[in-house]
Amino acid sequence: MLHIRPYKTVAFQAISTLLLALLASCGNGSAIENLVSADPQLSKNQTTTPTSNLQAEDNGNSLNSKLSGSEATDLSQFPNLIPLYSPAELQNIESGLTDETGRGIWRSPDPIARIASNYQERLKSDGWEIIQPFNLAANIETSEAIASKDNLEIAISLEQLSSDAEANGDKTELTIAYQPSEPETNLNSASKPQPEKTPEDNLFAPANTAVEEEIKNTQNSVNTKPQNVANSPTAKISTTAEFSDLAEVPEQLQQYVGDVAKLGILTPYIQEENVATDKFAPNKPITRSEYARWLIAANNKYYQDSPNKKIYEAKDPEQPAFNDVNSNSPSFGAIQGLAEAGLIPSMLTQDSSKLLFQPNAPLKREDLVTWKVPLDTRKALPQADIEAIKESWGFQDATDIDPTALKALFADFQNGDRSNVGRAFGYTTLFQPKKPVTRAEAAASLWYFGFQGEGITAPEIAKTSPASE
Repeated sequence: MLHIRPYKTVAFQAISTLLLALLASCGNGSAIENLVSADPQLSKNQTTTPTSNLQAEDNGNSLNSKLSGSEATDLSQFPNLIPLYSPAELQNIESGLTDETGRGIWRSPDPIARIASNYQERLKSDGWEIIQPFNLAANIETSEAIASKDNLEIAISLEQLSSDAEANGDKTELTIAYQPSEPETNLNSASKPQPEKTPEDNLFAPANTAVEEEIKNTQNSVNTKPQNVANSPTAKISTTAEFSDLAEVPEQLQQYVGDVAKLGILTPYIQEENVATDKFAPNKPITRSEYARWLIAANNKYYQDSPNKKIYEAKDPEQPAFNDVNSNSPSFGAIQGLAEAGLIPSMLTQDSSKLLFQPNAPLKREDLVTWKVPLDTRKALPQADIEAIKESWGFQDATDIDPTALKALFADFQNGDRSNVGRAFGYTTLFQPKKPVTRAEAAASLWYFGFQGEGITAPEIAKTSPASE
């Protein structure tokens, strides 16, 4: 009977024969070792650990450094003076980081316009001299700002990430470089003859002439003073943007919003993507954190010559007022300052239910009254209950109002024609305490600070304020 050997058996015997032949020809077994050993180059590559999450192509100006994993995220030498953006995740830092020079790279899920606007406001409120402001135009792919403070100069660069990075949840790459201030060599004096420097000599050197030309164009547009700003319905609100949509403000609020806009305390609307940053968006809800910034900025503007009436923004407090607002937030100083002044309920006022501030939540009507009225009265608020609110305001929904707002609401009624409720919401028998406040209504509440005839209005401030010139 004919037996046919299985295919696998034949293949095995063939391989065995080949190996025996190699053993016979190479007594030291090196042929077999070379045959079965891994590619040494492949093995070397497999043992190399990436130094950071950011893998950028080295083009001669790479900002990545070859550091170990622990060194790549060590910010112990990074100056505390420099504000960091949240939410953003550190990707890499330059080797040789010191308290005088260095560079770090972060990635954030937020769009460029939002980060730029927040940084612009944060730098201004923290007392930085802005040498070159961000370009706040909508749908930009890159933007850079340069600022100085306390003999330190920083460059903050923002770049839109590729679609591949966006798939991982990141939209913007944020680079912060810093070095000692050199008034004669910063980008603001680019027209002066300077010795030729390499990128290693100057952390802020432009990558190419196209970028340098864009910086010059941005500076020229920013340094051109608008004409008749004080009398314009779209009054200047920052160094780079003017509101272009104030015509959309409800008619009954237009005068209030227009007057307050001239004071330079209102900020553009950036809560949604693809919205031009010259938009005020008057009918959109305002967030709690943004109104906190407006409120403290307005109070300090109105009382710029009265230090005892100013509210100081907090800096690195021992006890944060809320668990969800950290020191990296652009709104931290304002929120913490209002909390430390006792103007907003928090853990500092021994209100255990106020552990979270919810900075991105819409501001409610009862919140606006609770925060603003104490800055009008400047004294202890009167006792009030639901019946007092029903008898004074006549609100049918008085039982829906948070108890913490009752005193402020009753005091606001005593302010007569200057009440915040009347100015922002008009006559109503339904307060709707949980209803979100619009940006126009919030601005209108800031038109007047004072109580029972003793106060000051936005037009009066505009006449004497340097910012309105």
